[in-house]
Amino acid sequence: MAAAKKISRKDIARMSFRDFLRASREPYRRLFAYLGPYRGRFWLGILFGALFGGVQALMIFDVQFVARAVFSGGKLALDGGALGRIPEGVRRWIPESASLQMGEGIGLVAVVCLSIPALFLLRGLCSYLNSYLMLWVSVRVLDDIRREAFRHTLAQSMEFFNRSKSGDLVQTVFNQTRMAQQALTTVAGDIVKQPISILSALATLFILDWRFTLMSFLIFPLCLLPVVLVSRKVRKAGAREEEEAGQLMVIMQEAFAGARVVKTHAREPYECERFNAANTQVLRFIMRWRKAMEISGPLVETIGSLGVAAALLWAWHYKLGFDKFLALVGGMTLLYPAFKSLSRIYLTMQKCLASTTKVFELLDRTPAILDAPGAPDLPAVRGEIVFEGVRFGYGDERPAVTDLSLRIPAGTTCALVGASGAGKTTVLALLQRLYDVQAGSIRIDGIDIRSVAQRSLREQLAAVSQDTFLFHDTIANNIRYGRLEATPEEIEEAARRAYAHEFILQQPNGYETVVGDKGCLLSGGQQQRISIARALLKNAPVLLLDEATSALDSESEGQIQAALEALSSGRTVIAIAHRLSTILKADQIVVMDAGRILEVGTHQELYAGSGAYRRLYDLQFQTPAAGLAGA
Repeated sequence: MAAAKKISRKDIARMSFRDFLRASREPYRRLFAYLGPYRGRFWLGILFGALFGGVQALMIFDVQFVARAVFSGGKLALDGGALGRIPEGVRRWIPESASLQMGEGIGLVAVVCLSIPALFLLRGLCSYLNSYLMLWVSVRVLDDIRREAFRHTLAQSMEFFNRSKSGDLVQTVFNQTRMAQQALTTVAGDIVKQPISILSALATLFILDWRFTLMSFLIFPLCLLPVVLVSRKVRKAGAREEEEAGQLMVIMQEAFAGARVVKTHAREPYECERFNAANTQVLRFIMRWRKAMEISGPLVETIGSLGVAAALLWAWHYKLGFDKFLALVGGMTLLYPAFKSLSRIYLTMQKCLASTTKVFELLDRTPAILDAPGAPDLPAVRGEIVFEGVRFGYGDERPAVTDLSLRIPAGTTCALVGASGAGKTTVLALLQRLYDVQAGSIRIDGIDIRSVAQRSLREQLAAVSQDTFLFHDTIANNIRYGRLEATPEEIEEAARRAYAHEFILQQPNGYETVVGDKGCLLSGGQQQRISIARALLKNAPVLLLDEATSALDSESEGQIQAALEALSSGRTVIAIAHRLSTILKADQIVVMDAGRILEVGTHQELYAGSGAYRRLYDLQFQTPAAGLAGA
């Protein structure tokens, strides 16, 4: 499938009509491809749209028929005029009485008059069913596109999220998919109904008076002028509206997510100014777009009124009967809404082109990290981890890790220490395959992690980060995130082992207490213990700790250390800790600097060696710790 070509608002504003149609072909072809599962209701909606157009023609004949019945001095002629042109198959069902006096046949004349509201009712029913079925289909299509866009966005690698604004992603997945659905509703709902309405009405007008109809063709091309005049403004204003709406979404998301920073810096007025400026821009372009859209209707109607004036002159010159004149004018009047709707199809497509293209651009984006074709699941592992000649960098800067080789035996604890920027967190990210190594390999139990499914790899890794993240949900559900099928008893046990059970019971609703956005209703230490309980519940053979106890007080830290020691039994643990006192009992300590391994050994070995580790230790405790060297 061809990737969607990125189209900017400037590109759309500069496009000619031909260029626009060419650029629209692929996005709208793909959009209509989503109709496949709903083709039954779609074609049923098309059928009712076609019936709507057919009823238009019957209404024109009926107007002449009723007008003749009412204004012909009481006679209901059935053998001449427009009725004489009705196909024989239809005429045979009409009674053969050629003269029904109003006095004698008032009941039949009343029935004939009621045929007009009956046809309007039938026309309205067809229009409703057409609109309802098209809306039903388009809403399902919207649901499918949104699901796919959300799933595909989550499947992207971390490098994508590092460079993307979350507000932009929300705008694309939610609002711009809605714009694509709006285009589908408008186009699919009117693309058949309105052309058939126009063609059937024109055919009927030709039957009534072909010369009059040909004359009307001098007027109808003028109805296209408003569309041509406003289309460029619609393209420009519509694209700018979507762009500014995306910026508004970014501002809101950042202000809400960073509410603590906003408040601690007293920047509420500044953020309000940013929001107001962006919102004003959005509203301004909405007004421009709506003005351009709405002006086309009155212009079409004004030009159409010229047709009515011409019809009056025609009737005077050719001495048309009132019934025929009424039918001709009624037929022309029915054409104007159809032309008006057709003009809006083009204008709506123009506005939605940029949104539709951006949605498909997101769907076409290939994640940086993909499973190998047919990649198997990683079997249950013991937890031996080997880094061999690993090199990785985030960009054009120096590599985050270089020539990293390290073996971590199964069931042991490995501590990574070093200054900020040494590459410790990168090691954990590479092991979780949030990024792929650029050279070398990482193996678990001898299996290259690039050869197995990412999901199965991460299921066997439990991680606790210094940057805890809790969902705006209950405490129980936040812990359950570690293993979705866990029972309440298992959740409580994990909380007990994380020393979280007591403070949870003190919450207003215990385990059913909602923790607020990112856990804001809990203290930092409580948030981290919930995060540790989540990892305990997962019960994975490999445990990754990135400053897992950084937010805890001394008493809680001692409790968590005891819990982590119990959890570490029989498991492979890789821990990052700036507080060296927390990793003194590690089986091996890896000292890193500038992405390279400087030293590897136990605390006693490294401290006795008087190298980089000893300098780090003495600097942190500001005193030689010879007495602790044998600890």
